[in-house]
Amino acid sequence: MDKIIETCPETTRLASKLPLAGGLVFDCDGTLLDTMPIYFESWRRTCEEVGLDNFPLERFYDFAGLPVRDIFETLLNEKRLQNRDNGQCKANEKHFNYTAEQCEEIKRSHHLNIEAEGRKAGPIDIVVNIALKYYGKIPLAVASSGWRDHVLDGLERNGILHLFDTVVTADEEEVKRPKPSPDIFLVAAKRIKVDPSQCVGFEDANLGLRSISDAGFMYACDVRKFSMYPRNVKKTNT
Repeated sequence: MDKIIETCPETTRLASKLPLAGGLVFDCDGTLLDTMPIYFESWRRTCEEVGLDNFPLERFYDFAGLPVRDIFETLLNEKRLQNRDNGQCKANEKHFNYTAEQCEEIKRSHHLNIEAEGRKAGPIDIVVNIALKYYGKIPLAVASSGWRDHVLDGLERNGILHLFDTVVTADEEEVKRPKPSPDIFLVAAKRIKVDPSQCVGFEDANLGLRSISDAGFMYACDVRKFSMYPRNVKKTNT
């Protein structure tokens, strides 16, 4: 691995596991691709449009790994209960005729608008370099809660889709339960024909790390602990 990250404790731990791995499984958003700032902006615009005010940045990261529709279900239910408790149901009725499905479509529209403005997610090099190093040596997979078309488009646009033997997304029928359940990582391991106990998983979210651990992977790598992870670099430069 590059000398620039050899002193990172997480990379040191990872280096002891990778030679033993039979397969690697990567989350996409916030792990392979630096999508989270763009995604939060689409969330911000959507919540503003539909009248949700209970989704600050910290909570956005807490929910990372859950499907978009599931997050909207939670936010809408919370807001309805809050309005009911405050006796404001009638006054806010116009905001909360939305369904989670409608909110998801509004968010899709905002995401497309943001990309049309020229903001597109690039690769997280510190993670992609690991996939590049092991490409062609052991099977590689992606396991993402993101929309399948966005995941595939993002990987293709950044020239890394070809690295992976399979891409599993939470909207597939084979994935019965989303993260933090282990299903998506178990499906990924099954498709690359590697026993979960011989797989290393990569994640940037607590829910995803739990999913990896519950899938019985040999190691769950928290990429947020890499010294060159984007958010860590930004902190260093501020």
